[in-house]
Amino acid sequence: MLGALLRQVVRTAILAGGAAAATAGARYVSSKRINAAERLGYALLDTERLSDAAQYTETEPEAALAACSAYLVNVAHQAAAGISGPPTLDPVGYERTVRSENSPVTAIVTTTAHEPESRWQFEVVVPGVARVTGSRRLSASRFSGTSVRMSTPDTVSIRFDNGYAARIESDLEFASNLIQITGPRTHVSGAAHLSDNRNNVGRLQIDQAGEVTGTITRGTHIVGRFEGSLSEGITFKQYSALEE
Repeated sequence: MLGALLRQVVRTAILAGGAAAATAGARYVSSKRINAAERLGYALLDTERLSDAAQYTETEPEAALAACSAYLVNVAHQAAAGISGPPTLDPVGYERTVRSENSPVTAIVTTTAHEPESRWQFEVVVPGVARVTGSRRLSASRFSGTSVRMSTPDTVSIRFDNGYAARIESDLEFASNLIQITGPRTHVSGAAHLSDNRNNVGRLQIDQAGEVTGTITRGTHIVGRFEGSLSEGITFKQYSALEE
């Protein structure tokens, strides 16, 4: 019979401040005309969670996959936070390069379409760690007074220098109220589907209140579980399936 033994807890604070808020968020939070590609580029530069993931790729790939999912959710949130109206768009085909001021990380965001929906492709190079490639769509947006709602499906592939690779597909929706006095101005909900080349697959679900649930499985066994909230941070609890 198979049992599950709690091994360790990896705490991943996804949206509770941190480096991304100091770059993408703080840089543009007061601007009413945000360039969508530039905002996405700066959000992509917050690669701390990919450096965390690199520590687990060889021996605990489920923890690496969890950290990669944290990276994507953080990027998606920071790319949407503070937007108060329709963002400005680069011309189709324009390639925008954004560089970190504190590290050698570089992001390239290419605008590929305006209609019927805005689309971007992006690439991030983290020297000595990983290369990120992906695409983003702005499939729906509604601006009414101080309220904003956006739907931004993302597809991301992350290939680490040691051969580990993760793929994440998310369908997240963002709701913002720019005159909210208490609590976060930007709320995230939706789901992300996770997989890697170590036979791990998973799903991360964010409800309307920002509560997070989900699991990562290998074969028929649960090897980790997501718990927590976006405001307080996400806990990924790892399990090892042992035959008794």
